[in-house]
Amino acid sequence: MGHSLLGVLSLFLLNTLLSCGHTEYAELTFEPNSTTLYSGEHVNFTCHMREANVSEWYYEFTWNDKPLVSIPSTNVLRIPELTPDRNGDYQCIAHHNSSEENKRSNRATLSVSAHKPRATVRASRTSIPVAGTLTLTCSVEESAGWSYDWFTRSPDDDETAIATNPVQNSISISHGGIYWCRGRRTNSDFFSEKSHVHHIEKTLSNRSFVMLQHNWTQIFSGETISVRCEIQGGGDTQWEYEWRTTSSHQPVTGTNTAPTHSEYRLGTASVFHSGEYWCKARADLYSSTEWSDAFQLRVTPNNPRPRLTADNTTITGKGSLALICSVDNAAEWRYDWFRRTSASSAAQIIRYNETDDEISISEEGIYNCRGRRGDTTFFTEDSNLVTIEKRVSHKSSVALQPDWSLIFSGEMITVRCEVPADVLTEWEYEWRKPNSNTVPTRNEYRIVNASSSDSGNYRCLAKDKKNLYNTTEWSDVVTLIVSAAAPQPVVTVSPSWLTPGASVTLTCGVQHPTAGWRFYWYRVDLISSYEDPRCQQTFPNWMMDMHIPDKYSYELLPGSNGGTEQNSYVIQGQTKSAGYACRAGRGDPVFYTEYSEPKWVWSGDSYSSVSLTVSPDTVQHYFDDFVHLTCEGNSDKWRLWRFSEDEVGLSECSSQETITRFTWSMGRLPSGVFWCEFGSELSNALNITSVPDRLILESPAHPVTGGQSVTLRCSSFRRNLYSSFSFYKNGGLLQSEVSWKLEISAVSKSDEGFYKCEHSGNFSEESWMSVKSPPSTSPVPLVIVLVGGITLILFLSLLLLCWYRNSKNLCCDRLSQSLRTNQSSDPTVHHNENQLQVYSSLLHGDNRIYESIRGNTEEGTRGDPEERSDYVNENPHSASDLCCDRLSQSLRTNQSSDPTVHHDENQLQVYSSLLHGDNCIYESIRGNTVEGTI
Repeated sequence: MGHSLLGVLSLFLLNTLLSCGHTEYAELTFEPNSTTLYSGEHVNFTCHMREANVSEWYYEFTWNDKPLVSIPSTNVLRIPELTPDRNGDYQCIAHHNSSEENKRSNRATLSVSAHKPRATVRASRTSIPVAGTLTLTCSVEESAGWSYDWFTRSPDDDETAIATNPVQNSISISHGGIYWCRGRRTNSDFFSEKSHVHHIEKTLSNRSFVMLQHNWTQIFSGETISVRCEIQGGGDTQWEYEWRTTSSHQPVTGTNTAPTHSEYRLGTASVFHSGEYWCKARADLYSSTEWSDAFQLRVTPNNPRPRLTADNTTITGKGSLALICSVDNAAEWRYDWFRRTSASSAAQIIRYNETDDEISISEEGIYNCRGRRGDTTFFTEDSNLVTIEKRVSHKSSVALQPDWSLIFSGEMITVRCEVPADVLTEWEYEWRKPNSNTVPTRNEYRIVNASSSDSGNYRCLAKDKKNLYNTTEWSDVVTLIVSAAAPQPVVTVSPSWLTPGASVTLTCGVQHPTAGWRFYWYRVDLISSYEDPRCQQTFPNWMMDMHIPDKYSYELLPGSNGGTEQNSYVIQGQTKSAGYACRAGRGDPVFYTEYSEPKWVWSGDSYSSVSLTVSPDTVQHYFDDFVHLTCEGNSDKWRLWRFSEDEVGLSECSSQETITRFTWSMGRLPSGVFWCEFGSELSNALNITSVPDRLILESPAHPVTGGQSVTLRCSSFRRNLYSSFSFYKNGGLLQSEVSWKLEISAVSKSDEGFYKCEHSGNFSEESWMSVKSPPSTSPVPLVIVLVGGITLILFLSLLLLCWYRNSKNLCCDRLSQSLRTNQSSDPTVHHNENQLQVYSSLLHGDNRIYESIRGNTEEGTRGDPEERSDYVNENPHSASDLCCDRLSQSLRTNQSSDPTVHHDENQLQVYSSLLHGDNCIYESIRGNTVEGTI
């Protein structure tokens, strides 16, 4: 049972499938095939059968599912005239003639518009190009199934059909005119509305140009201007013109100003006329030239101002010069020229409407010009004024009083303008100078308090007061330089280390020393305002701090109150260390320079109650060694000064009681020159050199007295070296390959100089060794005794000689007489020469005289009987004794005539003579001297 049912179902499905595979369908179409049809049109519906014979079927048409007509045998349904109420869905049903089978078609929706459509014309371009064509396209909304009719109209309004019922919707034309079209249903007499007319222009081959009437390159506000439209190859054609512009001033209509004319008259130009201008020309309504290229018009709001220049501003003698009036685009202008005789006079026109922008003149005065152009005469602004002067044959000159080209801020100087004295004209003056806020008209310009703004070039000229443009030539330039800072002179001293009693020369160097400077000389003292610490009685091994003094005090040296003309100053008999400075001054009132930096003169000897010693007593010290500087004197306030190349140091202390000796102990002592001071007393100066870690030369820090022995030692830092040393003096080799000592047994002035030593290529610093003369004993007692003894002996010797020998008597008389004459001729005379004559006589006289002197001297000075017995063989009453007695008497008289006589040089000369004479003479004098001094 189950199997039978399944078999039946399978057969039914198979039959169904086979039936579906052979099903025939219907299709409904309509003509015109457009989604939108219009009222008044007809439409044909056709019912098509797919894969079937149409004649085997009859057809039924429905409208909105309602039967439309009785069932016809044909498959076409025609509706002759549509109305808007025929909108809706249409369908056809095909019925088979021999069976009940039927087929339904698709639904076709019909839309009927109540209004006819309007055709639209579109052009491929705006105009027909020269020798070209243009395409027009006609369309009826968006519906299909149309053909098109084309029409044109000529200028005389005749309408012509140029194409009817073409299937294509476009045509090509080559003539200008008015064109329109309409649509026609294909195979129907139904038409659309006509399109709007379309104006088509044809471009002519002629070209148009916009030009300014006067062809000026620049237009100014206020000028009357026009622009013109020019046609290239226009011939005799009667053209009409069109204008367009981007300016805010549009074309003005009116008489002779209509924009159809070739000239576009703008009237009085303003900035509103600025913009671009185009034009074109029309031969008729439908043919014209192309638009011209844009013409850019710019109207400048301000009138131009010419610039008047002259190739020179001065006319010399009967000469002339050229004036040039410059305006941009000079060829577009004509020129007017004006002249004034003075600044307050009215301008007089001297040239009018000149075409040339340059004229020649030969008169002085004030000139200007202006430009003009256009039919209604448009003027530029007046040019600048140019003053032309006429030179007389004289030339001014500038003089400085005082004649200093370099002055300093604060000085006073007068600048004068001078004209030759033989010119009697009354002058007014003009200056060219820096800082010309006010320009003087007088011949003298006084700078009372000069500043750097007064620096620069000064020139002047003189003007005739009756004719200010009649002038002298400009003077030559005089340059004045005002330095902002007062100069600081430089003082030099020579020598810097004193030889006792020698003169010291100060020299003051300043810029331009001949420029009116006088020189002022000062002694310099250092001033310190530091609070003095207590002087310590014990001195630990530490370095004493040294501070910088506050300032200097200056004391004028004698003879420099009013300054000196010379830039040098000599100080005689300088013995102490001192500081000196200078400054220069000039003018009235006096302008002073800055003080120079002080320079110092050093004395190695002490000539006061204060002295400075150093321990160890050597110039050079190792930097890490402790050095003791000791000041000796009587003071309750001590100062130790140090001078180096770049600074001055001061260490000071005070005590409540007088201290006769004070020592500064210092480690790491810097190099410099040191001295002590209390009150106005200065010690000797010591030069100390600090050496870090190499060879040093141990040499005396104080001057060495002549005749003493001196040892110079060369030592090396932390090394024991005893040989292969070399010593140098003043740069020259003194000894080489010797021990570490250089010994000088009796030092003399010739040994003074700079010394250094060397070992294995390493050199010490140089040190100066100074040698001073040995001290002399007081000459007065010695000379008195010596001269008295010699005079007595000579007198006695001469007396004896005169007694026994006439010749000897005469000699002694002459000698004695000579001595008396010399002594009595001038009671104020110094006795140097008299004593020298006596000594000379002794040296060259008779040997017996020497013996008498020696015997007599020793007899008078020595109490030893044995010594006295050495001379018993000499006759005390000999002629030589008498002669010497007379000479001695003369010398004694001579010596006693002036007790204030200085005998230093006499004494030295006596010693010198005696040292080179006979031994017996020396012994006699020495014995006499000893008696007088013991």
